[in-house]
Amino acid sequence: MIYIKHAARAVDPFSCYRAPRPPNPHSFYHILFTIMLFRQLLVAAVAALKLELARGQASDQDIRAVYERRLPFIVASSLATPQLVEEHLNTLSENGTWPTVNYATGCDAQRANWPAGIHWNRILILAAAYHGGVNGAEQYVKNPTVRDALSRAMGYWFANDFGTVANGACLDRGGQPAEECPCGTPGLWNTNWYRFVCYSAISNVILVPTQVGKTCLLLGDELTPTEYGNCTAITTRAYAPFYRNPPPGFVSGANIIDMASIGISAGLLENNRTGNASRIMDAYERVHNETVVHEKDFVDGIKPDGSFQQHIGIVYDDGAPGCRYSVPTQPISQRRIQLSHRGCAMDDFCGYQEQYLTVIGRMIAFAIADDQASANLKMNLTRVQELGDAWNSTELQKFATDLSKPIETANAGFLTGNRMFWNSDYMVHRTNQTVTTLRMLSNRTKTSECVNTQNPFGFHLSDGAMYQYSNGQEYLDMYATFDWNLVPGTTVDYNATVLNCSATEKAGVTTYAGGVSAGDVGVAAMEYTNPTTRGLSFKKAWFFFKHNVQHVLVNGVSSTSSAPVYSVLDQRLHKGPVYVDGEKVSSGNYCDVDSIWHAGTGYIFPESQGTEIRLEAEKKTGSWKNIGTSVQGNVTKDMFSASIVHDQANLGTPIEYSIFPATNSHEEFEDKAEWAAPRTIINDGTVSAAIDYESRTLGAAFWNVGGGSVRVPEMGLTVYADRPLTLVLKLTSKEKHSGSVSVADPTHGSGPTRVRLVWSTTTTTTPSHPECKRMLGHAGSRRNTGSHRCTRHTTTKETLLEFDLPGGGLAGSGVTQEFKQTA
Repeated sequence: MIYIKHAARAVDPFSCYRAPRPPNPHSFYHILFTIMLFRQLLVAAVAALKLELARGQASDQDIRAVYERRLPFIVASSLATPQLVEEHLNTLSENGTWPTVNYATGCDAQRANWPAGIHWNRILILAAAYHGGVNGAEQYVKNPTVRDALSRAMGYWFANDFGTVANGACLDRGGQPAEECPCGTPGLWNTNWYRFVCYSAISNVILVPTQVGKTCLLLGDELTPTEYGNCTAITTRAYAPFYRNPPPGFVSGANIIDMASIGISAGLLENNRTGNASRIMDAYERVHNETVVHEKDFVDGIKPDGSFQQHIGIVYDDGAPGCRYSVPTQPISQRRIQLSHRGCAMDDFCGYQEQYLTVIGRMIAFAIADDQASANLKMNLTRVQELGDAWNSTELQKFATDLSKPIETANAGFLTGNRMFWNSDYMVHRTNQTVTTLRMLSNRTKTSECVNTQNPFGFHLSDGAMYQYSNGQEYLDMYATFDWNLVPGTTVDYNATVLNCSATEKAGVTTYAGGVSAGDVGVAAMEYTNPTTRGLSFKKAWFFFKHNVQHVLVNGVSSTSSAPVYSVLDQRLHKGPVYVDGEKVSSGNYCDVDSIWHAGTGYIFPESQGTEIRLEAEKKTGSWKNIGTSVQGNVTKDMFSASIVHDQANLGTPIEYSIFPATNSHEEFEDKAEWAAPRTIINDGTVSAAIDYESRTLGAAFWNVGGGSVRVPEMGLTVYADRPLTLVLKLTSKEKHSGSVSVADPTHGSGPTRVRLVWSTTTTTTPSHPECKRMLGHAGSRRNTGSHRCTRHTTTKETLLEFDLPGGGLAGSGVTQEFKQTA
C-alpha cells in the first residue's frame, strides 16, 4: 500500500490507536486532521499504472486493479456499523431525505460544517453495507431494501443539485451578487469552502464530491444511467478548478490532495466505468507534485522541518481543514513516509480524548462531541503495520508496534526528547511522563485565524502558548468556558487587545522566535510585539532541562496601556486542591508567593522576586455557540488559572519561574524543588541564561544583533556569541573540559557564526618570605613592601567553535559541535 488516506475521527482513540504529528526535518507530513486509513488510495497498482502510462501501454487491467484495491478502503472510511445502517434505513423519508438533517442551502445555510453534507455521509454508510465488508452487516449486502434507499437518497440530491437546477457558478462563487449564483439561487449549494467532519475542505468542491465519488465507486456497475451521469458530473466539476488560469486561491496545500483524490474517483468512473487513464495520472501527478517540501514562508504545505502549514503561515499539524497527505510511489515516497512517521510521532499524544491544542488552529472552537479536530484521531495501526511489512520497513513496523502498546501517560509511543519546528515557531518536549508544546510568533508565521465565526477570540494562541500534558485530561473540552486573555504560557496585557473575528489573524512583527534542540533538552526564545496594538512587548525564554524540569525567564516588558500585565502559568480544568506556599487556598490574589501546585504541576519563584499570583479556581459557564459553529450549547466547567501579576510601576523588572510537571503530590513537588531547581545566570536585554541543578547543562538566548557573553561560575567558563542565538551547552566530563554546543539563530540568519568558550583559572602565589607569611594572617603587624608582595595569577584557555548556519528552508534549524579544552 502506497497511498495513505485518512479515515474518520472517533471519540476514544487512544486505547488502540495513536495519531502521529509533526515529523522530522525534511520529512513528508503525515495526516493532519483525520487519519491514515481513508487516504490509502493510490496503492501499488497506481504505481504500476504510472509505469504503463509512461510506456503508452496502460491496460484495462491496470485501471481495474486501482479500482478494486480502493474499494475496501472506502468501506473502512465510511465508519459503517449495523446499527447505523439500520437507523438510516428506518429514518429515511419517502422523498429521499432524513428528517434530522438540516438541508438549508445557499446563503441561508451554515457556512462551515454544512449540515446538509450529513446526507451524503449517511448515503456512504448505506453504500458500504450494500457493497459488503462491514462487520456484522452481512444481511445488507446486495439487499434490495438498501438499494431502494440509496436510489431515493441519491435521487433527491441529484434532482436538487445546483448543477441540475442552477449553474456552475455555485461551485465556488455562490452568494456573490456580481456572479451568476447570487443568494436565492435554487439548488443544494453552500457559500463556503469548508469541511464536514474529515472528508472535505470545500463544501461544493470537496465535501459532497468526495462522498459522491466513493459512493458511486462502491455501486459500480449497478448505477443507473441517471445516477452514473450525476456521479461523473459532480466529480469532474470538482476537479475542474485545476484547469483554471490562474487557479482559485483554494487550490493549495491539503486541498490539492483532496481534489486530486476526487479526480481519481472521476477517472475511475469515466468512459462507462472503464476508466480515464489520463485523468487518473493527472490527479496522481498533482498529488506527487504537492507532496514536496515548501521552503518559503507563507506558502501552504509541508515545511522543511516536517510541520504542516495551511491558510498562509498558520501551523495546522492536527487540524488543517483539508485532509492529509499521502505518497503514492516508491522509492522516494517510501522514504518520505518512513521519515514522516519517525518524526511525526514527536507530536503523537495519548490522552483521553485530547489533541495538541497548539496546532489545531480555529478547530479549537469545537467541542469533542462535534467530532472535529478538537476530538481524537484514530489511526489504523494495522494498516501501518501492513505497509511496513510490504516495504520491509523497520521504521514503519516499529512505529506501528510502539504506538500499539498500552500506556497511561500523555507520551504515546514512549518517544522522548525535544524538537524545534523552526519553520512554524513550534517546540515539542517529551519525557517519559509528559508532553509539553510551545507555540510562538514571528514575522514568518501568524497568530491564528477566525473563519465562519470559528475561533473569534483566538488572537493570543501564538503568543508563547504552552500546554502541559501529563494525563491528557488537563484541557479537555473546556474552551466554551475559557478566558481567551489567559492563554496558558503567554504574557499578556489583559483585555488591551479587542478580540473579535476580524482581528484574530495577524502576522507577527519581530524576526526573533525559535529555538534549539539538543536531544533531551532544548531552549526556545521569542521577542514579542503585539501585532495589532504594538502596545505590548517583551522577551521570553523557555528552558527544558533533564529530569522533567523547566525554567522560564521574562524581561523587557513594556506596555503603553493601563491594562494589567500577566504572565500566565496555566489555565486548565480545576482538579483537586491548590497549594500556595504549602497551604490549600481558593481564588484570590496572593503576594510574596514562593510556590504553587495544582493537579500535578508545580511552580517555584525566587523569594527575592516578591511574586504576586492571581488565582482562579471556580466553576464557569459558557456556550460553544459563542465561539464558532459547534452544535453544542451551554456547558459548565470547573476551571483553574494562575498568573504572575507584573508590577505596573516596574514592568521592566525581569521575572522568572521554574515548572515541575508530573509531580504526583504536593509533597513530591516540594521535595523535587529542593534538589532539582534550575538557576538563572542572567536575564536582561542582552542574554537570558540558566543552568540545570547539576550545573552540567547551560541554556542561553542571546538577544542582540552582536550576540553577547555569559559568565557561568559553576562551569568555570564564559560563553561568547557573535549574533542572536539560542544555545545549549552540555558538559560531558567531570573536569568540565569537554562537551557539546548546539546553536540556532531564531531570526533565521544564516552563514558563519562563532561561539567562544573561555575557561579562567586563578591561583595565588604565596612567597616564602616571613613578612609575607605574617601578612597573610590577621596577626601580622609589619607591612609587606617591595618584592615580597603576594600575587594572584589568572590563566585562561579557550576553544573557538565555528558554525555554518544553514539558510533557505533550513534557516533557523540547529547545528551541533563537540568541544574539548585545548592544552
